[in-house]
Amino acid sequence: MQRLNETMYFIVNPMAGNKGSIKTWKKVEEILKSEDVPYEVFFTKEKGHALRLTKEILSQTNQKTRMIAVGGDGTLNELVNGAAEFPHAIIGSLAAGSGNDYVRGVQKTKSAEEALSLFQDNVVRVIDIGQFETNGQTGYFMNSLGMGIDAEISYEADRSPLKKWFNLVKAGKLIYLFIFIKKLFTYQPSYMNLTVDGNIHQLKKVWFIVIANQPWMKISPKSKPDDGMLDVIAVHDISIMKLLTVFITVLWGGHLNINNVDFFSGKMILN
Repeated sequence: MQRLNETMYFIVNPMAGNKGSIKTWKKVEEILKSEDVPYEVFFTKEKGHALRLTKEILSQTNQKTRMIAVGGDGTLNELVNGAAEFPHAIIGSLAAGSGNDYVRGVQKTKSAEEALSLFQDNVVRVIDIGQFETNGQTGYFMNSLGMGIDAEISYEADRSPLKKWFNLVKAGKLIYLFIFIKKLFTYQPSYMNLTVDGNIHQLKKVWFIVIANQPWMKISPKSKPDDGMLDVIAVHDISIMKLLTVFITVLWGGHLNINNVDFFSGKMILN
């Protein structure tokens, strides 16, 4: 396959992966230089910077443009939100963060070298992205969107000073387990009306709802990123002990066989 000779734009989050993203970028840059691949690189300085950089780059061209995130799912999510209004954007990711679910579940590259080769060969796959509205604001997601204890865990983990220490010993995911155990004794499940494509589901004591677009991490093993649908997993009206069972069996997808772990699929989800 003939490789492209067009400029690739890399947006590096220097704080991702406990600053391990810089090491990944230096490795990639050596390959780019050795193969005379045209590129430009930008380093983010704060949260939201990757989104702004993506918009700025894409607004200056109407040609197909490859935008590559060097970081984790958070960095990639900013690129996706920045590129959502530009149909000529082609998005990719070099895994360099504590969470790289998109690379594992959708892009399916096992190394930076393999990912870079994929981008150079211009292998493109069209996938769905989810659009959400909350508090009058619109956003997009490519992996999943969570509500309830799941969202609270993610919110606290991303802001916890402990995260960098977990990342330091290559155990970034354990921060989520740590916060989950703490939340078990403080979170109050609530009543929710969930509407999926016009069908209303009244759920009591909802622990969490996840809207998923891909199967990685097994929370939604039936999801496909290119079927035009979003899958919904709702965990409700169960005890703390049963909730622990859900989090254990999710490792192989067995949670879908537990009572009050409901699965829905649709295009329009309202809460």
